[in-house]
Amino acid sequence: MPDDEEDELETGEVDPKKKKNKRKKKKKNASQDSHADEDEAGVDTQHSSRDYWPAPDNFMGLDERPKDEEWVDITSLCDLAVSGMNLGEMMESSSFRLYDAMSAIEIMDPKMDTGYKSQEDMTLEKAEALGLVSDQLETEVLIGLMDHLLMYYLLWLDGHTIVQTCFSCLYLQDAPRLLKPIPALGSFVDALLVTCQNAKDAVNSAGVWDDEDFMPTMFNVDFQDSSVFSTDPIKVNEKLKIEKERQQDEAILWRLDFIGKYMSALVALSRPRPSTLPSAKGLLAKCAQLLPKIEKSAKAPSDAVKKRFDASLNRKLLVPGPPRQVEPIEDPKVVFSMWAKHINELSLGCTLLTRPLGDLLEGVISVIQEDKPNVLSRSVAQLVVSDSGFVRQLLQESLETHLFPPEAMQHCKKQAEPFLQRCESMFLHMLKLTHLNRARRFRRLAHVFPDFNELQHEAYRLDDTLKSTFGANLKYSRPSWGFIMDHALQAMIAKLLIGFQLDIYEEAELHMIYWYVDYLCGLRIYYLNEIFYAKECSGGKKKPSRPKDALSGKGNRPKNSPLSLLLLEAMQSMVRGLFRLLAFCLTENLLTSPQSVRAGLAQRFVLRFRCLETFRLPHLPSYHDFDQSAVLAQDPKERRGVLTAAQSSFQDAAQLLEKVQGALREDGRMEVGGDDLPKALRRVVVANQLGITQLQRLDQEELSGKKVLAETVHHPEFISIQVVDK
Repeated sequence: MPDDEEDELETGEVDPKKKKNKRKKKKKNASQDSHADEDEAGVDTQHSSRDYWPAPDNFMGLDERPKDEEWVDITSLCDLAVSGMNLGEMMESSSFRLYDAMSAIEIMDPKMDTGYKSQEDMTLEKAEALGLVSDQLETEVLIGLMDHLLMYYLLWLDGHTIVQTCFSCLYLQDAPRLLKPIPALGSFVDALLVTCQNAKDAVNSAGVWDDEDFMPTMFNVDFQDSSVFSTDPIKVNEKLKIEKERQQDEAILWRLDFIGKYMSALVALSRPRPSTLPSAKGLLAKCAQLLPKIEKSAKAPSDAVKKRFDASLNRKLLVPGPPRQVEPIEDPKVVFSMWAKHINELSLGCTLLTRPLGDLLEGVISVIQEDKPNVLSRSVAQLVVSDSGFVRQLLQESLETHLFPPEAMQHCKKQAEPFLQRCESMFLHMLKLTHLNRARRFRRLAHVFPDFNELQHEAYRLDDTLKSTFGANLKYSRPSWGFIMDHALQAMIAKLLIGFQLDIYEEAELHMIYWYVDYLCGLRIYYLNEIFYAKECSGGKKKPSRPKDALSGKGNRPKNSPLSLLLLEAMQSMVRGLFRLLAFCLTENLLTSPQSVRAGLAQRFVLRFRCLETFRLPHLPSYHDFDQSAVLAQDPKERRGVLTAAQSSFQDAAQLLEKVQGALREDGRMEVGGDDLPKALRRVVVANQLGITQLQRLDQEELSGKKVLAETVHHPEFISIQVVDK
């Protein structure tokens, strides 16, 4: 045994380098011994039973090449190798294994190889040599550049990179030098850069963006270094004012005025305060007034405008890999309709401080249309509601609506204060979830119900304390518990309905989802009826009657229900009609759904509603309950009756919506868009009533030649059917 090995055994310490070298040596010796044995046995090591044949040493003399020799084309060699390979075979060598093959990219492919034809990428020097960047611009080109920058700004807010959108403009590659001779465009760009900086700050501060919403990486772009005259919003506005006085063309004047007012509004909204929101809303209103004028003067971008935007300018700044192509929007009507929607969403964000908690949790800026609000609108809304003390104020107002006595904060402070602190943390989280994108909100809502369940038990104990403290003076026996129950049910309904917006449900399970929503709406309506009835009784001398069982569906009802309760009742009637209608269509095979989905409906029931089971309800619905509710639709004698019942449910919904719209008309809220939701629900009701009428007129033989299209045409969460030929 060598001396060094004896020392290692005595000391118990082993030199890892020596150990590693010994292993390599041993492996090498073993390999040599193996080959020696094969040679002695007469085995041909070159053609033994292997799945591959390693290349011989010094193949093609590659090891003898001089180091300064240039690369050679081996395409013909690759073609020759491919001709001798069968389908499914792979090339392999000691330096090119499966991992390397999977990590490789397909060269000479413009979508995968970022270096392909890189010499053809546009550069500023090349653009100046071609005359694409000049000191003088025609009026139409100047207007087109401004409109194209406004369009790319919206695409940046939709998740594309800044270097492929706004900074794909040739002039922004060296804006201080190139745009000073063009002061109108230079001042416009300064306002746009200040806008981009404040938009980025607002999005980062709110923290409601995800990778698919926004790309915060700037790719070595600096807004301040790119400014032409100033980065101070006040000085930028002064420069815009000077340029507006010089301009004789109204189209340019409108655009300078628009970007200045929008910049000022966004500066205020990036750090919103209650005192600055009214002025920001006023500026946005003026922007909305300018948009029709700008749209009227806008034209599709000409070739002269398009040539001054090239995304290949900044391709070297992007990470290697498949590039995300940005398709510009060339239709001015589409661009400025997007701007009108964006301005409207920001204006709604300025009104959030006057909204109740229930409306904020629903998502005030979530529009009825399919298009979701962009990340900036949601971020501004989150910043507004995150104002210090605002959520505590919302909670106290909502608790008082649920008949929580305000005096409890004085007489039961020891029990009420921890409850309010816990609620404040919970509802801050809920408001943040409201302003996430739909997919993230859907996933994260599944985890809030255990916290709601703990709050439910805490509220129950607090109500016991209130009873012992206030006695007969307590207007409602369970105000804290009713408050938690109301908002927990609201969150459950929201989670299930967001699935329709994401289009994750199969047609065979649509009626199952609506059945569960019907149950949750019924519970919420029951508890709200009890609260508003007790509120009416507390205002007079009438003594409130004893609450009845929630499962019976027969409770106390107020004489004058608030609009929110009427709208909820209308939604329940509509959802019940959809459940009956879709159950009928599914039984008659009018909906195209795979048989495997129908057979696995029980498993889908568990998966869809499992997260809701963490919150304790008066009765936990089961698949057996659902199956019993849908059994009438499977009976041939009762199917037409189910269709008639569905028509009756839609009729009830129509009557309730008419009441809601009448009340809104009296309040004067019809003119400001307060009836958008009732109108959308009314269109859903009318479309399904028409479909039911068509189905009722068909006999069984005619019904077999029809099919039903179930789509979210009029509202993103509620189905409208259409009867067509197969």
